[in-house]
Amino acid sequence: MAEGLALVIEDSMTQANIVGRMLKDEDWDYVVARSLAECHDVLLQQRPNLIFVDVFLGEDNSLDHITQIRDRALDATIAIMTAGSRDASVDSTLKLARSTNVDYVLRKPFSRQQMRAIVESAQADASEGRKRKHALVIDDSHTVATLTAQTLSDNGYRVSIAHSMEEALDNEDIAHVDLIVSDIFMPGMGGLQGIRVIKSTWPNVRILAMSAGLDARVSSDRATSAAMAAGADAEIQKPFRPVELINTAIKLMAS
Repeated sequence: MAEGLALVIEDSMTQANIVGRMLKDEDWDYVVARSLAECHDVLLQQRPNLIFVDVFLGEDNSLDHITQIRDRALDATIAIMTAGSRDASVDSTLKLARSTNVDYVLRKPFSRQQMRAIVESAQADASEGRKRKHALVIDDSHTVATLTAQTLSDNGYRVSIAHSMEEALDNEDIAHVDLIVSDIFMPGMGGLQGIRVIKSTWPNVRILAMSAGLDARVSSDRATSAAMAAGADAEIQKPFRPVELINTAIKLMAS
């Protein structure tokens, strides 16, 4: 028995078959729609758990129709796929796609590992009977990032991890984020500048800033206060207990 049903909206049958083979390897059934009109016909008859949609479908830009697709498939996980077009670069298209109400943004060609992560996430959503909130943990400490992510995952979040602000902002599959838990002091761009960029890109995302300060030069109080001034919605000081993280996240997401 198949693990789920996917709808692949792609005008190239070659590309659709590539995605289809990856889905079959994960024990998923799939159906192909080669236009937005075919997509709407399929959604009238079937309820896919997962939708892959190419940005450019002939003369149509599917980003203009994501709201309609979402309205017809409220519980589906939606992944946008793009290799750019003659008139738009991949990066500009990905940036625009991130602003839409989708769950993943994929740069073509994408790997089987990326496909497996999306499929597993869709299966987890289906088993819980709801779409999980997406949390992004940003910390250059692999230990802190892993423990923070595990706490959030144990409490029902879908979690992505980045070990720098640059990695977080560069990762094309981080499209729709509900909660960001970010360290402040990191190499590169760092947390303060990153928080400003995130708030300008995703104004509705909730940001929880965390810090243990910076040696003897900056206290954790001053660091988290600076993060709040940069646009963070709440603060938490390291080290924190799992229950403190979750209680803060609950209050933040309810505000």
